[in-house]
Amino acid sequence: MTDPVVPHEVTVRRTIAATPDTLYRAWTEPLLLEQWFGTVVNADLRVGGRYRVEIHESDGTVNGFVGEYLTLDPPQTVAFTFSHIAQTPADRISGETVTVTFSPVDDRRTELVLVNAWTGPAAEPSDYQALQEGFAIWLDLLEKIL
Repeated sequence: MTDPVVPHEVTVRRTIAATPDTLYRAWTEPLLLEQWFGTVVNADLRVGGRYRVEIHESDGTVNGFVGEYLTLDPPQTVAFTFSHIAQTPADRISGETVTVTFSPVDDRRTELVLVNAWTGPAAEPSDYQALQEGFAIWLDLLEKIL
């Protein structure tokens, strides 16, 4: 018997010293995305538009992600599907979406809330931890460019 397909999600919250407008641009402008998210970015920035991000690792491997923009509501929300290019049948995560919202804390700081949701069989605790750690690394890189 196979595991049922159920929804899952990981939420990452962080207060960043930047305005919602600055953060929205960092998530939507390819030249800014290339500074923190991936080494190669192609983006058709419109709802229904597709994107591709490649991360060239120091060992020569390339990790890639593709998806489609679902919501572009400046400067509050960016939402997109999120698929690893090299997904294998052993991958337990499918149907991923990422929703990022930006809420001002004051005139210099914004709370960023990232929700990564997906479907698939029951996830291991290490899956949740790996996703949280991966997004935390990306957010660390984002903060460095601001």
